[in-house]
Amino acid sequence: MTAARPSLLVPALVLESALIGLAVLAPLRNRVVETIAVLIGSSAVYLISTALILKDSQCEGRRSRQLAVIFGFALLFRLTAWSIEPSFSDDLNRYRWEARVSIAGGNPYEATPGSAAWAALRDETYSRIPGRDFRAVYGPFTETAYRSALQVIAAAGITSAVQQVFWLKAATALFELGVLAGLYFLLRAAGAPSERILVYAWCPLPIFEFWVNGHNDTLLLCPLVWALWAGVKERWTLAFALLAVAIAAKIWPLALVPLFLGWSRRGPPRLKQSLILLPVVGLFLAPYGTGLIRNAPFLSGFLGGWRNNDSFYGVLLWLWGGQYMAKYSAFAILAAAAAWVTLRKWSLTRGSLAVIVTMLLVSANCHPWYLSWMVILLPLHPSLGLLMWEALAPLAYQSLPAWEILGEWNGSAPGRWLVYGPVFAVLIWEAAARRRAAQKPAPA
Repeated sequence: MTAARPSLLVPALVLESALIGLAVLAPLRNRVVETIAVLIGSSAVYLISTALILKDSQCEGRRSRQLAVIFGFALLFRLTAWSIEPSFSDDLNRYRWEARVSIAGGNPYEATPGSAAWAALRDETYSRIPGRDFRAVYGPFTETAYRSALQVIAAAGITSAVQQVFWLKAATALFELGVLAGLYFLLRAAGAPSERILVYAWCPLPIFEFWVNGHNDTLLLCPLVWALWAGVKERWTLAFALLAVAIAAKIWPLALVPLFLGWSRRGPPRLKQSLILLPVVGLFLAPYGTGLIRNAPFLSGFLGGWRNNDSFYGVLLWLWGGQYMAKYSAFAILAAAAAWVTLRKWSLTRGSLAVIVTMLLVSANCHPWYLSWMVILLPLHPSLGLLMWEALAPLAYQSLPAWEILGEWNGSAPGRWLVYGPVFAVLIWEAAARRRAAQKPAPA
């Protein structure tokens, strides 16, 4: 008996080799095509690993050794990716600027990088701050976390602007480790095999987007995973408190509130426990006032506004002929999905996955790292179509060369259907297979 199946070790070594290859290619900003090719190849190997772990049934004596290998390589992948400088996104520059505004006594919900009032904060990173005419739209928990992280970085003697941007990845990485821990306990609470954590832990998408590019989505995913764990354990006051932290990081987990409330003929049965939502969100929002609320119209552009890598939103736009009705339709579809899974009493995790996937499908803006929102639930509810979606997501970066060279962004180019075409085909096939299985008569 070996510590792990050789068939699992082989793809693990290939994935590590691919990450080492990316480190050699760095800076990746100048090697977009090569990086996309490596990521797509890594995703193909990852899908093989996922198939192996989903089909594997091992005795408990070997499961602990299998888990040790899965977690060991997961950490190795992340440490290898950590050394690569942020390449396909400038968001960390934005996080740092907003943190500096807060430290200087300002309000990031009231200030813009392009404002003359804050010209003193401009340095060599200024040209790479995205949205220099926009106020902050991240949640107050995110703003507080990065302000604290930057203070720690500065106190450690790191004064270079470029180095401070790099080390802000530490906040992202720390919360991503919290996602891994929470997902492990969520799988155990749901009665699923613990080794299925590989479906998330070895996925190239979160490794690249969080440990290389440093996106802040881990700040919402960590409390969200733990909120789901608390909900499965029926510790609902804690679940709502953690859900409130996720909402205070990014606003979209509000869509999951109906599912957390549940439903009965007498009304939402967990209304009393949900009362903790407002004070927790208010606690984080209080230092910043009402600026985020005033910026909400711009924030709603996620579901209907600027187009980037969209799918069904394009259909809504075509049907209505204008972005406002398309946006309202997207909100209505999302609300209907949340109501449907709640009234049908879907499980908390399955219903959450359905709401998140619906949101991603109807949104006008679907960056690759947004797919991490659904990946956290695929260990519990695997789907080949959804796994293919995240595996093909790096193709969305095909717009980067024109942006870097010409300053032109074309996020809704026809090439995005190289992703959505196969994904939709497989999702339809899966739905048909489930329908046939449901109609098949039970054996006598």
